[in-house]
Formats: sequence, structure tokens, C-alpha cells
Amino acid sequence: MTKEFLSFLLEDEEYAVPILDVREVRGWTPVRKVPNSPNYMQGVLEIRGEYIPIVDLRLRFGLSDAEINATTVVIVLNDQQRHPLGIIVDGVSEVYSLTNEQIKPSPHVSVDVDHRYVQGIVSVPNGHMVLINMQALFDTTELAQLSQTEESWA
Repeated sequence: MTKEFLSFLLEDEEYAVPILDVREVRGWTPVRKVPNSPNYMQGVLEIRGEYIPIVDLRLRFGLSDAEINATTVVIVLNDQQRHPLGIIVDGVSEVYSLTNEQIKPSPHVSVDVDHRYVQGIVSVPNGHMVLINMQALFDTTELAQLSQTEESWA
């Protein structure tokens, strides 16, 4: 059985999320800031009447801030409860069809890495790609509260 994954770039490294979790890919547009939010939370974006929390995935991974340019995009994802979440990435790469046999567990070589964020690693033509466990990465309860706070301001 194969599954499709949408790959994207962060600091020239390739990551991917299951394509069935992708709602849409959008070009960058400014977001509305939310007071007292975590540093990785950039704000919310209104898309067709719905407020979507937007997260800088670079900051969430402990990398430098995203530099917004022509290739910067927001990938809008759905969590398991179909709540939307937008992630800022440097650019999208391609769609991969992968079998379970191609997905290898992440190596546990460092105690500094929180492995619950990594679903697996896959060998691809340009090197390796990290499959992200999006459910573990984001506290969707916190993000939903932030988007509901924004709705109350509207």
C-alpha cells in the first residue's frame, strides 16, 4: 500500500506531511498577530470566513525565523478532528508516493531530539526526507483557543 506525501523545504532540508492532511497551499499573505502567543505562532489568517492559526515551522523546530520571499508558502493542514492549521515553509518541493517499507524509523542517536515529532525518514534522490508527525508537533488545543480568541475580536 502506498501513501502520498507533500514535501517542503526548511533551510534546504526536505520534510513531508501526508497529502491527505493538506487542505491547500497558499502564497504568503500577512497574518493578524495574536497577543501573548508562543514565539512560533505568527498569528491567524482569515480564509473564506474561517480563522486559521499560522505557525512558523522554522521557529517550532528551533531554527532561525522564516525569511519571507517569493517562494515562501503557507501549507494549510487538517488535524485528526479536521481543525485547520497553517505552517509557514520555505517552499514546496514535490509529492512522493511511499510504501510502508520505504519509511524507516528515526535513529535515536541524540537525547536532544524529541523523536515523537518524527514519523520516519525516507531515502529520496537528493538525500533524505523527514516525515513529520504533525499531531505530535502541535498542541492543537492551544492553537484552536488562539483562533477562537481571534474570532471574538472580529
